[in-house]
Amino acid sequence: MKKQLNYRQLLALVLTLAMLLLMGCNKDSMDPVADEPATLTASDDAAESLASNISEDTGGLTDQMADLLSLASNSGFAKLGQEGDAEAISREYDPITGTWTILIERERSNPAGTHSASIYREYNLQFLNAEGEPQQFWLTNGDTARTIQFDIVEGSGEHHTPRISHYLTGLSGSFTATNVNTDLITINGTYFRSGVDTLTTNNLQRTMDHSLDLTVTDLTGPRGIRPRNLSEALSGTISGTYHAFITWTRGEAYRETEINRTFTIVIGDGNTEIDLDGKRYSCNLQTGDINP
Repeated sequence: MKKQLNYRQLLALVLTLAMLLLMGCNKDSMDPVADEPATLTASDDAAESLASNISEDTGGLTDQMADLLSLASNSGFAKLGQEGDAEAISREYDPITGTWTILIERERSNPAGTHSASIYREYNLQFLNAEGEPQQFWLTNGDTARTIQFDIVEGSGEHHTPRISHYLTGLSGSFTATNVNTDLITINGTYFRSGVDTLTTNNLQRTMDHSLDLTVTDLTGPRGIRPRNLSEALSGTISGTYHAFITWTRGEAYRETEINRTFTIVIGDGNTEIDLDGKRYSCNLQTGDINP
């Protein structure tokens, strides 16, 4: 005759099954979650650095494109570098070459103090008429310029966000703006930038000695004085390469010490999407922050 389980045996069986179930749940809970530092990749850091290098408030590429758009009106040219007490500008015109040399200094910070920037830029500028000849101003003797040749000669400065402290070490660029006699300008050109970023996230800190080469293709924006929401009014494509050497100063999340990435950035409808070797990120083109 088969023995029946008594009360103590039945209780022991129930407790054993419960323990096995609990162990299975604990195993699942030990798996890493998406936002733990262990999931951080070199591409994530490259995207953070790239976003801060192209944004407006940080003095990135968008800031220089805003200056170019402002120059395409006599009132915008006069107001450039005079947005507040924290800006200064000097201009000098060479009538022989038809070229302006423009120096700009800016200091920026938001009310919360979480974002700040110190910016110095030197530009060379030519207004060209319908025949491709230089003229002194966007509107000269009733003739409106058709093209602007805009060169970034050099720059220096730094910017700070909650995650990045950036020090600029090199800057240059050459751009051609067309249709500058219309309300919507088209910009094409090339841009080089280098710097040192210190990234701080959670308990990790690293420096990125980096450089980027990019090409701006058919970037369109409104002509005249810089609007408050410029980053939402731009559209176009930016592509290029990003290179950096990584040094960990606190902790370590990945083993790459050198980063080489290609990227494509699509701007439009108020959105900025960065495709970095097939991985996509969304960024705020005004502040330079990667969107969560």
